[in-house]
Amino acid sequence: MPFLTALFDLHGTATRKQALRVFLVMLAALAATVLVERVAPDYGRFVVPLAGLVQVWWAATAVRRLHDAGHSGLWALVLIVPVLGLVASVVILALRAERPFNDGNAGLQLAGALCLVILAFLSFSRFFWAPYWVPSEAMKPTLAVGDYLVVRHLKPEALQRGDVIVFRHPVTGQEQVHRLIGLPGDVIAVQRGLLVLNGATVPQEEAGLLREPYGPEGPLGSLPRCFNVVVGVGGICEKQLWIETLPEGAGYQIANIEDGAFADDIGPFTVPDGQMFLMGDNRDNSADSRFAQGAGGLGFVPQENLIGRATGILFSSAGTSLWAVWDWRADRVLRSLE
Repeated sequence: MPFLTALFDLHGTATRKQALRVFLVMLAALAATVLVERVAPDYGRFVVPLAGLVQVWWAATAVRRLHDAGHSGLWALVLIVPVLGLVASVVILALRAERPFNDGNAGLQLAGALCLVILAFLSFSRFFWAPYWVPSEAMKPTLAVGDYLVVRHLKPEALQRGDVIVFRHPVTGQEQVHRLIGLPGDVIAVQRGLLVLNGATVPQEEAGLLREPYGPEGPLGSLPRCFNVVVGVGGICEKQLWIETLPEGAGYQIANIEDGAFADDIGPFTVPDGQMFLMGDNRDNSADSRFAQGAGGLGFVPQENLIGRATGILFSSAGTSLWAVWDWRADRVLRSLE
């Protein structure tokens, strides 16, 4: 059966031998994805889409294998459940061939095929974008802990000051998100809490307060830092907000939680060729390029570590689990960052 047809075909049956071949290909694709992400993460954008397409292939094959065993293909929905889906795959492979299941519900089959087409399209689209789950409050108020971002792949030459970018930490290799402040050749300093870019002070305009509940955030359960004094969990945490506007016209909100902090007077730093200077919008709670790598900061970040520019928020979870739909923030679904 041609590969493209097999991706979406929910009719007929698949023998145990046929299904086993597809299952082994899927396991190999998943193993390759994990290996590439660890050894050569730059190539992950090419492997992940292919692994996604193979999983779609396995889903369609599992439906036909269920038919071969005399069961409804609807049982294949279990495959989407983490861990349980792998167990279900093994069970589906082990089923004995019986009188083939005959389901004349053309509507269900069409709906299932359309779902697989959508999943295949999303898998293929991963050539052009990557997801990122915000783990810390370093980019408040622009990004909240738990925001799930769409990150568009692009070359460093396409970057502009003020872009929100996702990159790999130059020391740990972990993915992080910050705002691009300095390009090669720029001279960056901070004086009395004001950003100084190439000798010119970047203007700030007062923008009120960010008020949020004081409590654990994200999978790490970290507590936010506040400008005011908060009496215990459940109180109101406040941050001063300012609008910072770069010379090119890009404006964005930044947060202040401590007057006279160490990094309020720092620099100047001259950005070397091939490097970037990044800062978090939550200026007093961001270990960014203002701090040396030896002190736990970023220092300068090589442009080759760029993953892409964050263009939007798909959804946002206020809880510890990304898939706890009941904890999603209704006001942070399908938000643009551009």
